[in-house]
Amino acid sequence: MTPAEISVLTALHPDHTLTAPQIQQSAALTSHRTRTALSHLESRGLITPTHLRGRYRITPRGRLALLTKRARFS
Repeated sequence: MTPAEISVLTALHPDHTLTAPQIQQSAALTSHRTRTALSHLESRGLITPTHLRGRYRITPRGRLALLTKRARFS
């Protein structure tokens, strides 16, 4: 897991539902890094898009991954 992906999961933890621009601002990432991280995290089932178009939420699996991996990046 990359530092950008950890930043995205942290922005969405515990139960935030945010748009890509909100995640980008919260995680202090470029738009390219944000989109790439969102794509990778979604493909692995760690985040999910919500019924509200363009918003993302962390999944239970994503919470577990964040708790496991965050210590390595602290």
